[in-house]
Amino acid sequence: MTNTPWTPSLSWHAKVFGVLLVVCAVLFAVGWYVTARLPQPYQPKRPAPQVTVWKGQPQENL
Repeated sequence: MTNTPWTPSLSWHAKVFGVLLVVCAVLFAVGWYVTARLPQPYQPKRPAPQVTVWKGQPQENL
């Protein structure tokens, strides 16, 4: 009796990818919720317009 190497099927890949996607989405949501609940000085802030000068300006044709 010879041992054959295990080869994952397409359905196995889909299940693993689905589980990873759900885990990442849950971790992202938890992180977003936790950072929104931080005390006032530690809450995320919007960057100053001087720092992000490329935002809101039309793109030039290259």
